[in-house]
Amino acid sequence: MEIEWQDLCAKEVFEKTTMTTTTVDGEVLPLMWVYTYKTDGDGYLSRFKARLVVRGDLQAPLDNTYAATLAIRNFRALIAIANYFDLELKQYDVPTAFLNARINRTLYAETPAAFRHTKGEVMRVLRALYGLKESPVLWYNELRRELVKLGLKPVDGFPCLYTNHWLILFVYVDDIVMAFHRSNVHLHKSFEQKLEDLYNTKAMGDLTWFLGIRVIRDRDVHKTWLIQDAFIDKVCARFGIETTGRCPDVPLTENWLPQSNEEPDAARTKLYQQLVGSLAYIAVWGRPDVARTHVVFACHLTNPGQSHVSKVRQTWRYLLGTKSLALEASANAKDMAEYLSDDPTYRDPLFFGSSDASYADEPETRRSSQGYVFKFGGLMIDWKSTIQRTVTKSTTESELLSLSLAASQMEEWLRFFAGINLTLDRTPTIWCDNQQTVGIVTKEHDKLHTKVKHVDIHQLWIRQEVTALRINVKWVPTDRMPADGLTKVLPKQKFVEFIRQLGLVDIAERLKGLRQANGDDLDGIYIH
Repeated sequence: MEIEWQDLCAKEVFEKTTMTTTTVDGEVLPLMWVYTYKTDGDGYLSRFKARLVVRGDLQAPLDNTYAATLAIRNFRALIAIANYFDLELKQYDVPTAFLNARINRTLYAETPAAFRHTKGEVMRVLRALYGLKESPVLWYNELRRELVKLGLKPVDGFPCLYTNHWLILFVYVDDIVMAFHRSNVHLHKSFEQKLEDLYNTKAMGDLTWFLGIRVIRDRDVHKTWLIQDAFIDKVCARFGIETTGRCPDVPLTENWLPQSNEEPDAARTKLYQQLVGSLAYIAVWGRPDVARTHVVFACHLTNPGQSHVSKVRQTWRYLLGTKSLALEASANAKDMAEYLSDDPTYRDPLFFGSSDASYADEPETRRSSQGYVFKFGGLMIDWKSTIQRTVTKSTTESELLSLSLAASQMEEWLRFFAGINLTLDRTPTIWCDNQQTVGIVTKEHDKLHTKVKHVDIHQLWIRQEVTALRINVKWVPTDRMPADGLTKVLPKQKFVEFIRQLGLVDIAERLKGLRQANGDDLDGIYIH
């Protein structure tokens, strides 16, 4: 606590005053000590920490406290870009980042008892202390302002992403990553020093961890892997899930689960929600193979039965048994195209998407499941598995709505690429396994005749984008459709192919060598 207090005083976070709570005209908030620990990427204890925070939960309501963060799909895209163009990836940490921002209003805090000299003594808060509702947005605005001064331009529509003629920089709160070509090392060194002078940033070297995702790179073979093995270990240790016996071959065997008729149980519901919530994190961040499974479990969050708990635990056993599966980025064009065409001369574009739907498969509402995936440089950068909001009257309609969703997302990606000055060499393609849907949006005389206005609008909009050459839509056989497993539960044989199409590869041997090289097999305290 003494170290933390001295550090706060050195940073001039507070202005000492002789006033008391009875003489201050304004809001006075209590402080509290938060004791926590820091872990390394694998979850092992590295150090203890005491942090002094404001009781922001007692603050009066404020109008604007929202601070944007980097979307994880944009992070994956930047990793794919760095891999494909062989860019350097350097990571930085900003110690006590929020304290670099000054608050823009009068606010007081009670002096901690151990450092108080007079009863009722208060201090004026000058900087964005942790716990304040507005601290995240104050830090966001502070960093944005200084990066612009250093010559970077924010990418419109993509918060926390900045660029100039030689650098791509992205931020997640206090984690900063820079991507640049090795020919610009001299520019990077100069920029790095300026950032250190501003915020005392700590250089972490090459990017190896980002928000719980392990980043492994082999530049000799132009490949990068993203894996969440440590997070899977952490969740399974927390809930006592082990790989006793044979692990499941697939995450779930049923396409839908029936509603529970059991009496509500608060403890069971809380456990189920925690398991499904943790599953959501991994399904969105690094394991698209369980995205569909999460959709099924998410339908039972309010009153799960014991069978639901058992099945979600079974899914975590599947993840524990396959924790060495990693998303792979490959600069090899053949790796990207092999499952889409039998033509050995075929080279798929650097960037492409796939869209699929499963017609009226939700048993209670008869809404359709839908999903899409996007790849760049061989890496699965974006995916979505969900249920359509409306009931459709044919397979073609459901496929059309799914295609429209994917096309909208593709155009967002095109804006992303334009924002970082990346030009694609051809019009990007969305693959669809329904020939009638493809014909409707690509052939002049084909048209879906419907009196349903919103369906007609989706149809006409996609035709407009195809005609304007902003996107292409092409047919692919169902057995080569990488979005198929996002709309339905697949049997084992098809699921194995689905894993391959997603670009998930087993890197168990590489992980073993990495851990041995880093000494990760030494004794330590594991935190879960």
